[in-house]
Amino acid sequence: MESVGFEEEVGEYLKCFYCDLGFWDACYTTETNCSLGERCYTGRGKAADTLDVKTLGCVKAEKCGVETMVELFSNKTIFVMTKHCCDTPFCNSAHTLPTSTLFHLTVAVLTTWHLAEASWGPQ
Repeated sequence: MESVGFEEEVGEYLKCFYCDLGFWDACYTTETNCSLGERCYTGRGKAADTLDVKTLGCVKAEKCGVETMVELFSNKTIFVMTKHCCDTPFCNSAHTLPTSTLFHLTVAVLTTWHLAEASWGPQ
């Protein structure tokens, strides 16, 4: 009987998107499993009044909607972030920059660089 209760608890774990740090709405996401009692969140903040910063993940329910100070990079840029929570699987979805888009963007940049280099030719 105890194993049945354990299986029910495991079923209560929430799956969310995770992004350590994103800018504007671009965030490279992976999937994560929250601990029991945590919710999915989307954290939004602004650094230096111009840079929109975003994080995604899991957080304890009592930290939802609370403004926190966050240090960004080693230059100690500090900004205020608010974590907006939800409690259904993958409810913290965000505009993502998929791996395929990153790949295509890299190929385009390398192709442009190669073509520019070829047009300069040996001089």
